[in-house]
Amino acid sequence: MLLRATCLKQCGLSSLCATATGFVVDRTLEPMASGRDVVETVIYRIQRSRVFPDDRDFLRRVAYTESKFGEEPATYREGYNGGIWQFDRFKTTQFDAQSNGTTPELRSIHTAIRDTLGINWMQAKEEDMLKPLYSALAASIYIELTRLTRGPIPDVIKAQDMFWKDYYNTNGGKYGDFERRAQELLEKDMRASGGKIDVMMVVDGSASIGQHAFQTALDSMARLVTLFDLEEANVGMVTYSNTVTSLIPLVNNFTTARLQEAIRGTLYPDAGTNTYLGMMAAVDEFKKLPENRGERGVPRLLVVLTDGNHLTGPKPGIAAQKAAKAGIIPCAFGIGNDIDDSELLEIANNISDYKFRTESYYSLQQQIVLIARWVKTLPQTLKMGFETSETLKEANEKRHYRLEVPENGTTIRLVNERGESRGYWTYADERPSSALYDGTIYGGETFIPPPQPAPGNRSDTVKTASMSDLKIAIESFEANSRLRMWILEGDATESAAVKLDFACFVHVAVYIFAAVLLK
Repeated sequence: MLLRATCLKQCGLSSLCATATGFVVDRTLEPMASGRDVVETVIYRIQRSRVFPDDRDFLRRVAYTESKFGEEPATYREGYNGGIWQFDRFKTTQFDAQSNGTTPELRSIHTAIRDTLGINWMQAKEEDMLKPLYSALAASIYIELTRLTRGPIPDVIKAQDMFWKDYYNTNGGKYGDFERRAQELLEKDMRASGGKIDVMMVVDGSASIGQHAFQTALDSMARLVTLFDLEEANVGMVTYSNTVTSLIPLVNNFTTARLQEAIRGTLYPDAGTNTYLGMMAAVDEFKKLPENRGERGVPRLLVVLTDGNHLTGPKPGIAAQKAAKAGIIPCAFGIGNDIDDSELLEIANNISDYKFRTESYYSLQQQIVLIARWVKTLPQTLKMGFETSETLKEANEKRHYRLEVPENGTTIRLVNERGESRGYWTYADERPSSALYDGTIYGGETFIPPPQPAPGNRSDTVKTASMSDLKIAIESFEANSRLRMWILEGDATESAAVKLDFACFVHVAVYIFAAVLLK
């Protein structure tokens, strides 16, 4: 049973007292759950399990195409168990259609699901597809079996549309349905989002790319820039070949339009490849930031775009290590089929979550959304005693934070200065949202106790992270919401103060009573 927080209202302010239980609200296992947060949590969990190869955002796009993340009225129609992914070939995920047995490929997938997510797939039933995680896993198994026999999932939406119609939704819908909805989703994903962040883009300009492909890469970077509110974010770019050939400083006073113009106007170097040099030039730019950016835990991101292996200079993995030591997150985006995947992983400082690939510079224009979505979830690292303010320009826009919680817990003081916002927190190794959380944060004061060891009955599909690493997401419910948030050590809620006052009163009363008796 989840111990929910109790909301008290006094003097027009609400106060929330939460209790850490080690349990988590997990709507991915809730029958007939729906919504973007639910799907994003499912996708994140499946991707991190590494059970299936990179699907080029196909699984998520299928969920939007088939049911708009479960929000279409007919998603959970009576007598149908397909769930958000509208998947109705459940038996094929357990047994081979030809032999009616379990093939080596299926056994391998089932074992991986059990080992990473704690689910015995052979015990799953068709009605379990009403749970979003199960619906997604069933669709993923089928898509993977299709990939093994029919070829890889394409990167480009138009080709994914054909893959979807030819192999996934063969009985309903028509060609073009997937493409239309996937484009709609892409535009939503690429909408501007505020938030404090510092980003340096590092673009390979080697001769193997070609002038047209290089210009396409610049167009993709210019599009990525539209994500950021340059009043809160710093964005710059390095272009390199044998040497650094172009630099847009990280600290600048460009408008979005001016920054895009500078990016698109970058000259093509058309020479060799020294990725280390390009990365180190970007690392140097972070040193020019105001000191308070680092002190306030503003995330720092270094995005490397490359189509091949480095040819000269030290290994780029060395630059990635130096970046990480400076508090910078190195991210690698490989383009084409000539990439050394191990080198790409080194550029990402050996963190698979920070490594992306696409088949061409043409597909990069759409696949850049993978970084766009990821960037929006990068947390600002807060410390005890910190104060931060945010303006969320769109409804349902989020800000993410993380902090280390002391042994006596922490109090989050949230003041909605304009509009309405609400927060979610968790100690699980997940992104908190309305789909997954240990507790909620409302306007007023919320006490969050220190983490407790996960109980034995906590679902294996949720993994715990560092036992003192708290994740928080604050979400707006109105456009142009403005909030202010303080991070306080211990229980600083009004109820705690009342308890302290009462304890003091008792001590004083006892003292007076004893003094009277002595007289």
